Amino acid sequence: MTKSPFRIPVYIFAAFCSAVFLYPLLFSFQNSLKDNTEIYGDAVFSLPAGWLWSNYKQAIVDGNMLWAVLNSFFYAAAGTLLALLLALMASFVLSRISFKFREIVYVYFITGLMIPVFSLMIPISRMIGTVNGFNNYFALIVLYAVIELPFAIFLMTGFMRGISKEIDESAVIDGCKPRTLLFRILLPLTMPAVSTAGILAFFSIYNDLIWNVLLISDKNMYNISMALFSFVGQYGAVQMGPTFASIMITIVPTVIVYLLFQEKVENGLSAGAVKE
Repeated sequence: MTKSPFRIPVYIFAAFCSAVFLYPLLFSFQNSLKDNTEIYGDAVFSLPAGWLWSNYKQAIVDGNMLWAVLNSFFYAAAGTLLALLLALMASFVLSRISFKFREIVYVYFITGLMIPVFSLMIPISRMIGTVNGFNNYFALIVLYAVIELPFAIFLMTGFMRGISKEIDESAVIDGCKPRTLLFRILLPLTMPAVSTAGILAFFSIYNDLIWNVLLISDKNMYNISMALFSFVGQYGAVQMGPTFASIMITIVPTVIVYLLFQEKVENGLSAGAVKE
């Protein structure tokens, strides 16, 4: 088997892209072991003169980063699961059951993709305030799920409509109920879309800043974005070493989650590209 003449340029391009994408991670790591003098000086791109592992201790103790990571992970996991469950049931109705105004209901859900999040900040804040939803895990998780719901419905409904309805007819003939049809038969077939919607929703919630700023004032409920503000001084001075250390700590869970679901996400995106 002859080797393609384009293989070497492809490898070179892949190595270049890898270096470009990995350099910010390396840059953050080496600066997480420096103090402000080195970072703001001429040695910002060089290795640390003294390896200040104490920056990580300061990030964990003073910034409470481990607890913030757990909060972010909890918000993201719970909000994603709730969004996927609601989207799965809605997609089943919108794709497999014929009823009047079905397309209007579908467009109603999809309209959420066109509404800017910033335009909802004041009304949602006031609405949550009326039900004492500030500093409330349940209220924040429900809000995250609702925000991620339109895209999840859009992705799952489109994917589910590409599955032959003959499967439904065979299942009904065998005495299969709608709940069993959805969770035992259609769900495994829709997993590429579910995985893709889930991983995108997880990262969106995990990295949220807006709603945590508006709805959370209890430091024990801060997510990672809010916890990073712990290193901003009274006059705007930032402790860059502990800040970079905090960033490194927050990156670890996202890398683990992506590596676990990488194949399913890629399959979901590629499958969604050919589904009608």
